[in-house]
Amino acid sequence: LKRPQLSTTVWLAHIGMVSSPSALVQMLPRAVAVAPSLSIGLRGQRFRVHSSTLLLRSLTLCFAAAVAWRGATSPSSAFLKAAPRSHQLLSERSSFNGLGSLQGGRGYRVVRFAAKKKANAGSAVCDGDTVYIKVHTGRYIGELDGTSRKEWVKARGTKKDALHALTIEKTGGGEIQSGDAIKLVMPLAQTNGTKIHMDIVGSAVRARFYDARGDWQKMTLIKQAGGVIRDGDQIFIRSVFKNGRDYMDANPLEKAADGEVKCRWPDEGEWQAMTIEK
Repeated sequence: LKRPQLSTTVWLAHIGMVSSPSALVQMLPRAVAVAPSLSIGLRGQRFRVHSSTLLLRSLTLCFAAAVAWRGATSPSSAFLKAAPRSHQLLSERSSFNGLGSLQGGRGYRVVRFAAKKKANAGSAVCDGDTVYIKVHTGRYIGELDGTSRKEWVKARGTKKDALHALTIEKTGGGEIQSGDAIKLVMPLAQTNGTKIHMDIVGSAVRARFYDARGDWQKMTLIKQAGGVIRDGDQIFIRSVFKNGRDYMDANPLEKAADGEVKCRWPDEGEWQAMTIEK
């Protein structure tokens, strides 16, 4: 190599040995300045390397050295000024991985979405709360029907009112969790002010007695995602009979007996899906 080209070689060879990113940025223009005159001797022949090729390789080496330097120490202001877009991309990736606070980055949007979702979550359902349970037909549980005695539970309500206001009970009190054993008291407006528990025997869902210690009145509340039961959650109600196999559902209004609540199948399907509201 001629003397001018030797200078270029020296600059490129020492890119990874600079003392700071600032020196690296300052070095690049000097290396590029002598690039057009670079020529290489090979077996007695002389070849001229196109300046654009050398420039591309120089930029690649500089970028690789900068990334390596960034792993050892934080980039200086000069380096960030020289490569603002690269730094932004790296920052967005870091922000996403660490859920950082870069305004407008992917991680920032994830944090905002999680916070918004948490803020929109309904309040927890607790022992003693008044709740409304809507079945797959869009109707609310609450009515009682029967020929000789009105004890068969129906889901015919179209709105949340006193005729469909159930009271949820849990032994020990507190928030209702998925998997908890609970009891449901029928709306007092339907029972003339008398507390009566809903009970399940076989596939029949009725309201006959109030028994705080009875097994027939026990039901298991299930939320597929687990955790605390909240206002607006989709739930499933499972019987304690047959080793807790079958789930509560309701007949469509056009099918006899219309709107009747039953407990028939071991399935968390569309018919068994219900919504609990406060």
